[in-house]
Amino acid sequence: MRPREDFSVWEFLKNCVGKELTRIAMPVHFNEPLSFLQRVCEYLEYSHLLFEAERCDDPVQRLELITAFAVSGASSNWARLGKPFNPLQGETFELDRSQDRCFRAVCEQVSHHPPTSAFHAEATDGSWIFHGAVTPKLSFLGKSVEINPRGTVTLEFPKRLEVYTWQNVLCKIHNIIVGKLWVEHYGELSIRCHGNGYRSELKWNSHSLIGTDQRHKLHGYIVDPAGKKVKAMYGKWMDALYSLPMDTWKRHKKGGSGRKRISELSIGAVGSGDGRPRWKSFSVELPMQQEQSTNSEPTSSTAGPDNCEDREGDEESGASTLADLSIPGQALLWRRAPRPADSRRYFSFTRFTLALNDNSDAELLARLPGTDTRRRPDVRALELGDLALAQAEKSRLEEKQRQALRRNSSGGVWFRPGRNRHTGWEADWMFTGDYWARDWAGCPDIY
Repeated sequence: MRPREDFSVWEFLKNCVGKELTRIAMPVHFNEPLSFLQRVCEYLEYSHLLFEAERCDDPVQRLELITAFAVSGASSNWARLGKPFNPLQGETFELDRSQDRCFRAVCEQVSHHPPTSAFHAEATDGSWIFHGAVTPKLSFLGKSVEINPRGTVTLEFPKRLEVYTWQNVLCKIHNIIVGKLWVEHYGELSIRCHGNGYRSELKWNSHSLIGTDQRHKLHGYIVDPAGKKVKAMYGKWMDALYSLPMDTWKRHKKGGSGRKRISELSIGAVGSGDGRPRWKSFSVELPMQQEQSTNSEPTSSTAGPDNCEDREGDEESGASTLADLSIPGQALLWRRAPRPADSRRYFSFTRFTLALNDNSDAELLARLPGTDTRRRPDVRALELGDLALAQAEKSRLEEKQRQALRRNSSGGVWFRPGRNRHTGWEADWMFTGDYWARDWAGCPDIY
């Protein structure tokens, strides 16, 4: 990251109070060297949870793992204070991790106003499909910026004829003008299975409603088709998610065995157990785990607080980032993997994120279309630390896009509005299935 002390955030934002920032051309000083399409693909950092869930025969444990996957998608936002570049109309991003993580994904910017990013990801063995469309809305509220990731995401298990849908919670960046910047997620997350009637309900705490010792925490339940709560879950979205039986959770809430004092909660006491799920036998040994071992990065289920450089106290809230309450009988569903030791020098990116914009593979570039984000000159200039060139290229591309939209306002190339074959609902954008043929004839010249 280049120093930004010479840029006044307030001088720019003072005229944006109450406005939707997605319609405002913002200086490159706000950005991180990624497109929002790449940011969408960060949801798949813990994709191994989907493989474990699909191979799990118990519907409750399956939904627990899917809930953990949904929570893990927010963890990369911890300490991330840069804004991704708005994708250009027709911009695409392909992520092929077939060899190491056993999935591939493609995203496309299908609408400029409102900005809509459609995505489709699938396991190479056909065990799961993850797709949806995101229409983010950014609002400047005076002291903070609120991001509303509007849109429904869908997870399919074709072999089980199950479909899960949910909408992501709100995100807010605090102290935009004065003070230390910090990020929170808050709201209610409801994951519904359209095959068996089970659902997951999670409440993400907001700092404005509760004390600082509860900040960043979340808790909720797995509910069966009859409406009965069958499992409890708790954790922090930037650290870990745990599950435990309902009777154990009720004893904990009443102050019984395993209950921690308020003072211990506020400093985030760490338990000695590893909290592995009793149903560990359903784990899948993927090549991804071998890659993590090679890179000396523990997997999400084994990474502990002692070997993560950013598992420190949240100075702004006065609360620890650690979630573990060491309740007897709890099982660890997911834990965030440690970031590289110098992550804060590189926009607080995770190891997974650092690889998204890599263009060093000439063979890969030869296969990619001209619309792929890796070819964006403004993103590349910012990654190389040239803010002046990044700003000039960003302005040039935005003007080129305005001219192109005046000539043609058609929608996406690889995605079309459609209907989900399982739920019957109208979908904003569905994958056409033609992308993997790699026929790039007719791709627009957007750069």
